Amino acid sequence: MRRIWPLILALMMVTSGAWADSCGPSRGETGRFDLFLLSLSWSPGFCATDSGRANPEQCQGVRRFGFIVHGLWPQYASGSWPQCCRAAPFRPSAASEAMAGSMPGQSLRRHEWEKHGSCVSPRQDDYFALIDRAVKTHGLGGSLTAGERIRVSDLKRHWPGLPAQAVTVRCKGKALAEVRLCLERDLSPRPCPAAIRDQDNCPGTVTVP
Repeated sequence: MRRIWPLILALMMVTSGAWADSCGPSRGETGRFDLFLLSLSWSPGFCATDSGRANPEQCQGVRRFGFIVHGLWPQYASGSWPQCCRAAPFRPSAASEAMAGSMPGQSLRRHEWEKHGSCVSPRQDDYFALIDRAVKTHGLGGSLTAGERIRVSDLKRHWPGLPAQAVTVRCKGKALAEVRLCLERDLSPRPCPAAIRDQDNCPGTVTVP
C-alpha cells in the first residue's frame, strides 16, 4: 500500500495541473453567483481573425453563422465572476452536441463548460440545457449585413423582449464583436449592473464586419 500512495499522489498532481492548464486559476464555488451574461459573438468578425481561421467547424463549413453563443457566464453584480470550479471534465453528450447549431465547435463547448459551466452546475448536461433554454427564450438577434453601420441603440432592438438596460455591446475598435444579455438566474431579463455596463466600449454607431 505504501508503494501505491506515491503513484496516487502523482496522478492527483498531474490531473490538477492539467485542469489548471486548460482552464486557468479556480475561483468561486459552483452555484454561488448573482446573474448570468449570455454572451453572443458576431461570428464573421471572429472568423476574420487567426483564431477563427483555425476553427473549421465555425468558420470553414457550408453554413455561415451570424451571432453564435460564446457562452452563458455566471457573474457577480460587482463585475467579477467565478471560474474553473471543480467539476467533471467535459465529455461530448447529446445535450452538448445539440448546441452545435448555435454554439459551433466542440473546443468552444469544452472551454465554456470547464471555465464557466462548472461554476453553474455540477452537471454538464444541465448547463447546456440552460443555454438552449436561454437561446430559445431570447433568440440570437437575427441577421446583419457585412459593412453595415448601425447605431448601438438600434442594435439592441434586435432583442425586443429585453429592455435596453439588459443589453450591452462590445467592440474591437469600431467593429461589432459581441452582444451580452444580462439575465436573472431564472433567465428572465434584468438591468445590467453598473460594473458590467461600464465594460461597454463601443461608439454610438458600430460597423458590422
